[in-house]
Amino acid sequence: MDKKSNFLIRRIHSLLAIIPIGIFLLFHLSLNTTVFWGSANYEAVINFMKTMPLVWALELIIIFIPLLVHAVYGIWIVYVAKNNVLDYKYGANWAFYLQRITALITVVFLVFHVYLQRFMVHEAADVISGLTGYLQNPLFFALYALGLLAAVYHFCNGLFTFLISWGITIGDHSQKICRGISLVLFVVMGVWGVGILTAIAGF
Repeated sequence: MDKKSNFLIRRIHSLLAIIPIGIFLLFHLSLNTTVFWGSANYEAVINFMKTMPLVWALELIIIFIPLLVHAVYGIWIVYVAKNNVLDYKYGANWAFYLQRITALITVVFLVFHVYLQRFMVHEAADVISGLTGYLQNPLFFALYALGLLAAVYHFCNGLFTFLISWGITIGDHSQKICRGISLVLFVVMGVWGVGILTAIAGF
């Protein structure tokens, strides 16, 4: 693969991480926030989403295809990446390393998440009761929270690198500010996501 093709593919890969995958992550968290207002509201939202016209086509085009492309190429990047975090213990180097690690954790988490939602919990009325049963297991809760936090970190740090790779943040000062914003966003979204899991578990 020549440098021009590789550059274009990496641009597409980073763009897919933000649009539509990143937007969907925020949308997904927003929908699940309804659990704070009771199981009836949560189930009503799930029912509405499942009965939308052509919802399968929207999921295929907006979620699954972009996610598959991003994941497959992302795994290739992880495979060829030179991880030297033990040799150069800089913050940016750790972020580079964590981005690769969280990529793998996120892929495993998403496969399990989809399997759980599609095959282990079928009806909307069963969603919250089914998830509650699983999440009340401390080990399951910890692993599920880890997967969620890995996905959130991967998105937030990916947003930071996206701004650099697309030439939006060029100087050291702007990159430092965006690094701080991405970390704050990670904390906010992480607390948000774990809070949703806690509410579903009924802790």
